[in-house]
Amino acid sequence: MADDDSDTRVPRLVRRKVLAVVPRLCPSCLTPLHRVSELGGWLVPQDYYCSKCGYQGHAYLEADPDKGAD
Repeated sequence: MADDDSDTRVPRLVRRKVLAVVPRLCPSCLTPLHRVSELGGWLVPQDYYCSKCGYQGHAYLEADPDKGAD
């Protein structure tokens, strides 16, 4: 009889569509971010700016397109 570890869960693998446009959200207030420069993202990290709270940085959250607005 094999050990059955029902308490251990494997993280769900989520595949992202490469060409799909996913809104990037501010980690502070969850509003859409704006790109600071068109040059970022290739050789240097892309900076984003939030016009609502003033956040500026590299980190962002992605909206889940499968969980659209109800």
